[in-house]
Amino acid sequence: MDDPVRAAVRGVVVAGADEADIPGILAVLAAAYAPYTGEFRPTALGRTAEAVRRELSQWLVARVGGRLAGCVLHYPEDGSYTLCFLATEPALRGRGIGSSLVDAVVGRAAAAGCREIRIALRTTLAANTAFFTRRGFRRVAPFRPGTHDLYELKLEAEPWAP
Repeated sequence: MDDPVRAAVRGVVVAGADEADIPGILAVLAAAYAPYTGEFRPTALGRTAEAVRRELSQWLVARVGGRLAGCVLHYPEDGSYTLCFLATEPALRGRGIGSSLVDAVVGRAAAAGCREIRIALRTTLAANTAFFTRRGFRRVAPFRPGTHDLYELKLEAEPWAP
């Protein structure tokens, strides 16, 4: 596990995931995405322990008081950076956990020399779209027409630091 980064939000510590975090990542994904199963089948719920293990170096986790409270998958792709499966424990939403995770991804993308970060957002989830647009992400194209749009955050040429 890499060195934890204390986020701008007091009490939230973001770090790379390790093997011991796999059950917590799956639990947070299940809790965060389960409310949407009546409308669609969230792809995050299809993640298995083995899939998370294979991607482990690409997962960040956020802890509050030592408890795993959020996670995000991130990786470079075609000269840009992608993030997906941003999730926080529902009882802890609104405390800056998601923002801290996004900030950490932005920092890693900038350090890797990427000029933009991309995320595909479901068009029916207005709160998710609002979360990302407040952070500077802009819609650039349909991703899966009728269900998802592609959003992008342009990064500054200078290295970004939280």
